[in-house]
Amino acid sequence: MKRILSIIAIAVLALGANSCAKPDADFVHDDATISAMYICSTQKDATGKEKTVTFPGVIKQDEGTIAFTISKDKRKDIDLDAVKLRANVGFDAYVKVTKEGGKDVDRTLYGIHDITEGIDLTVTAKMTGTTKDYHLTAKYEK
Repeated sequence: MKRILSIIAIAVLALGANSCAKPDADFVHDDATISAMYICSTQKDATGKEKTVTFPGVIKQDEGTIAFTISKDKRKDIDLDAVKLRANVGFDAYVKVTKEGGKDVDRTLYGIHDITEGIDLTVTAKMTGTTKDYHLTAKYEK
């Protein structure tokens, strides 16, 4: 039994010595991009129970744009002047709304937004301060 414990202890020490990375060099979180963006809506099903439905946007990273096109059949479910938005961002990053309703603002993505005129977003990687700007637009399909 002592021999087994000794072997386990040696293995743990060997693994630990080789698995430690340099925190400043190997784990820099500088991803300031939005990988996915959604309009979130609450709808009632046939039984009256509420369910959350998400509508994805199309992101063009090179242009810094996010576009939503709401189909005719979903028009009644989405009111562009009062939507909730959800963004998937890199680890340790956050999203700020910098322009909404034609006015400069400084608020989080949390809450209700009017995206009828589009909104501007800035993603910041907290660790490095790296930023990326996006312009979000939405329209109803004709």
